Amino acid sequence: MTRSKLLGSAGAAICLTFAVAGPARVASAGSLSSSVLGMFPKNLGEVGYANLKEARRASWFPQMEAQLLPSRFQRFYEFLRSAGVNPDTQIEEVAWAGSRAAQPAPAAPGADASAAPPQRFTGDQVVGIALGSFEPDRVDNFFATQHLPFITVRGYKLYAFGSGVSPGDLFFFFFDSNTIAFGYREILEALIGVRFGDGDSFLQNENLAPLVDEVNGQGTLWVALDRDNAHKSIERLVPEAAQFPGASDIIARVKGMTITMQVDSGLDAAVTPHCGSTNDAVTLATLAQAGLLFKRVQYAQSNPDIAKVIDGTTVSADGNNLKVRTQVSDELVQTVLRNQTIFQSN
Repeated sequence: MTRSKLLGSAGAAICLTFAVAGPARVASAGSLSSSVLGMFPKNLGEVGYANLKEARRASWFPQMEAQLLPSRFQRFYEFLRSAGVNPDTQIEEVAWAGSRAAQPAPAAPGADASAAPPQRFTGDQVVGIALGSFEPDRVDNFFATQHLPFITVRGYKLYAFGSGVSPGDLFFFFFDSNTIAFGYREILEALIGVRFGDGDSFLQNENLAPLVDEVNGQGTLWVALDRDNAHKSIERLVPEAAQFPGASDIIARVKGMTITMQVDSGLDAAVTPHCGSTNDAVTLATLAQAGLLFKRVQYAQSNPDIAKVIDGTTVSADGNNLKVRTQVSDELVQTVLRNQTIFQSN
């Protein structure tokens, strides 16, 4: 997924929500079933969901999609279309997850060296599960006719976007005619391993799964981030915070973060870091409010549209949580997307 510079380029929660998770438009909540969540491997740092069927009703969706997707994933989407999967019409919902590589933990004294180690990934990994209505036989025939590479893992055909041998190649496969998994080979194999009982599922993730439970069903787009991902996102959201004494320690104590987005007659987005204490939440809210005020003055003349977005953003402490909430009209969202690029592809 792409990330924006947040307050430095487009103002508060609207940018964080868009850039972390992608677009959605709906008036009702979106919920992901435990059977889908349970497909993901345990060791993840980010999980998100979007109802794309509803997102396509937004007049500004094509503009956002063009800005949001890195060029590599745009080419992957085109590849899917040529293979017989049309993301614009056949994919109705999508869930995604991300994991960063972790250093292996030292073996415990007396541990069985032949025992299978816990799931660890060698680099940043992204995996998605798309729900809709698909034609697996059509895709299989396309790959056979075009002599395109694929690999077979425990009976599943993983179709390659690329040579099929590069670590950076993307793959996709069908669990069934209603479910596609896509991502890098290593994490897809972990996904299949969960299906066969070789690894723990995400439902056993004691840190991130409770955050998912908190937001699942609370918005048609939602995201949950673990501690490390939350820290990086807050640093982007409030880059000025590092200039204040003690701010780094407060951010380091953040336990995770959730994001929800809902649209009816306008955009209502909420970013909620879970702080280490009530005092931390109050202090971080003060820093965020100061950052917003600074940006509001900065953009008042140079970029009045972004100034309006900041006007629609509030920051408050709610117990141990910080809440950054942005409420703006559809018209303003469309204007911002039309007049400037607010996303940075990587």
